[in-house]
Formats: sequence, C-alpha cells, structure tokens
Amino acid sequence: MHLEQYLLSLYRKAFDQQTSTLYPPAKLLHESAKLKISSNRGNSRVQSSQTELPQKWTADLVNEGCEEEQNANSGVISLAEYLETGITDDVPESPNRLSEDMVRCMGAVYCKLVDPPLVFHGFSSSPASSSSSMSALSPQYLGELWSPGYKRESNLDSRLINPFQVEGLKEFSGPYNAMVEVPLIRIDRQRLRDVEDMLHNYKLILHRLEIVDPRKLKNDEKLAFWINIHNAIIMHAYIEYGIPEGNAKKTSLLIKAMCTIGGRSINAAMIQAYILGCRTHCTGQWLRTLLYPLLKHKVGVAWQSYSIKQPEPLLHFALCSGSHSDPAVRIYYSDRLFQQLESAKEDYIRATVGIWKEQKVLLPKLIDSYAKDTKLSSQRLVDMVQCYLPETLKMAMQRCQNGRSKRTIEWVPHNFSFRYLLSKELTSYSR
Repeated sequence: MHLEQYLLSLYRKAFDQQTSTLYPPAKLLHESAKLKISSNRGNSRVQSSQTELPQKWTADLVNEGCEEEQNANSGVISLAEYLETGITDDVPESPNRLSEDMVRCMGAVYCKLVDPPLVFHGFSSSPASSSSSMSALSPQYLGELWSPGYKRESNLDSRLINPFQVEGLKEFSGPYNAMVEVPLIRIDRQRLRDVEDMLHNYKLILHRLEIVDPRKLKNDEKLAFWINIHNAIIMHAYIEYGIPEGNAKKTSLLIKAMCTIGGRSINAAMIQAYILGCRTHCTGQWLRTLLYPLLKHKVGVAWQSYSIKQPEPLLHFALCSGSHSDPAVRIYYSDRLFQQLESAKEDYIRATVGIWKEQKVLLPKLIDSYAKDTKLSSQRLVDMVQCYLPETLKMAMQRCQNGRSKRTIEWVPHNFSFRYLLSKELTSYSR
C-alpha cells in the first residue's frame, strides 16, 4: 500500500512539473487568440518568459522526426514520459544543448530582423498546426514570432537562385537553394521591441553558460559546442553593435563578439585562434600578425584544456562570420558532427563552383584554405570537387582539364559584404 502511494506521488509530481512547462507564456496566449490546448494537460498556471526559463527548453532534434509529429497531433503523453521528463528536468542542461539553443534563438531573431521582412505562405492559424510547430522549441524562446497567422512581406518559401553569385556555367540545385537569405537586418526601436523577449531569453542562456565546464566534454562534443558558440555570438554582435561599414571594422567585430563560459570571458577571435585553430577569412592583416600571437602567448595556455585535440580543416565549412562568401549557419550536434561537416563541405562546394567558358574552374578562396590545411595537391583538389558536382558540371570540368590552359583553377576572392544564409532547420522554428 505504501509503495502504491509512493508511485502515485511520483507520477503526480512528474505530471505537475511537465504541465508547468508545456504551456506558452500568458502574453503569447493573448496574442494567439486563445490558442486551444488539449484538456488532458490540466489547468496549471502559465509561466511568463520574462520571469523564468523552463528547465528543459527543447526536445532532442536527433530523435525528432515522426515521433515528435505524432505526439503533437495526438496531444497524448504517457505517464512514463511525464516521469522521465520530471527526472531530466532536475538535471542541468549540457553545454552542447545550451550552444544549440543559442543558434536556434539567433536564427529566430534574424528571421524577425531581416530586411525586407519574411512571409510564410500557407501558414495555418489552426491550434493543431501551431502546437505542432511549437513542439520543436519552447515558445518562450520565440515570443511573438509564434503568433498564428503572423504575416510578413516576402516569401520565405521561395528558392534561392545562385546564392553565391557564381559566374559561368552553374547548375542551381542542392540544399543551399532551399535556405533563407538574410541580406540585411534592420535594427530600429520597433524591430527591437519585436525581439525583446527573444533577446532576453538569449541572455538567460548566456547566464547559464557561465557555470558550465566544457573541459569535461569529449572531442566531438567540444567541436560542436564551440562551432555553435562562435556562430551565435557573432550573430548577436551584429545586433548589439550594428553592421560595420568597413572591412577592418568588421574584423574588429570578432573581438567584440563575447560571452562568458565557465567564469572566463572569451570572444570569437579567441575561439578561432586557440580553441579551434581554424580562422575565418580576416580582412585585417593586423589581426593575423598582432592579435593572434598576442592572444596565444598571453592567454592561450589558460584555454589549452578547452581546445580540441587537433585542428579540423572541415571547420572552414561550418564557421560563419556574416560574410557573403561564408557557409550557411546550421546547428551542429556532437553525435553526428562529422556527418554534418562532410555534408556542409559537399553543399558548399556544390553551391559555389562554376565553369567559365569550359576553360576555368571557378572556386572560392575558402576551398583554397581547406586545400592548404589538408595539403591537397591541385589534381587531388580537382578530383575532390568533381565528385560532388552534378553530371553536367562534371563533364564541363573534365573538358577544362583536357583543354590547352595549364592553369585550370581560378580562385574567386572572398566577398566580405554582410549576408547570412540560414539552414531550413533554423527557419522552421519561425513558422
């Protein structure tokens, strides 16, 4: 009898904890025109996103898929799931989960600040559709962006044509054509009010980062963690300081993009220099010749235990500093990191390679940096690029190699003008 009462008390406790975090904020309920929640979730009090962030923010995207959709449609969660959630809610978020949520939050913010604004065609205002969309990320992260029927002025679902403005023969296909381009962000009072809740929650995530210890992470976990941190803090720096007018000032943004991890302050330049050992394309020679050696000499030793085991050339296709020639922003997960990095390399090559009059193979300088880090010969580089291309470009590339020109490859300069490409995964949280 005592055992039964004890188990029932555990179930009730888990149920109460779960229902307290499943409801959206009161502000969101008002704006979404009395969004209906399944009655089996009870009538627990609604937490405000301004006061407290739920302990468990988001489901694990690795196991998302059909399981998440089924749960969203049925609205039924077993007692075992309630109990399991109640237990995991007492466990602090892992460093990797926090870094993933930082990128999600910044992706949602950029979808609201993008100029011209975005619009989602075919966005259903039904409660079922809204709750299904909300299942991927806590509404407290996205605030007003979750309001059903929220309209914008340009189509999010339109396909990008030639996102890197490649000249010559080009076949427009691949994941980059389905991404969302952010050519500019508008930072005025009205826009900042629209994202105030999201920025507040981003700062709460940063606050939680202050007590994590990445030194305990495995190498793959460190890689995914620092990639996400790097990309998120630079995105936030553009919001905080605006888009710099000159290339030199833009380089200084790497220093201004900061956060505190485990009680230590770190910026994007430091992450590149002696955590990851992989630098994005810097426009300022002074940063390479003066800052990096200074950082490495003075504080590099202190961060040595935080760094990855060895340099990873594939990071060139993951790190983004907000330049037009940079790869897209994605969320990276430790359990499938190298699969993601290989896909990022393939997607970038496919989106950026062009053939000029069947005489030259046009390649971006970022691929040159990767080739140097991996010590690829010219022929091996051509072979690698060729294997990722569609058949029409493969044939054109082969004709280039068979031509009279001794110099087949022509490097396209890095374009440092502001631009972000957001993966479809990131924009899905804004629907």
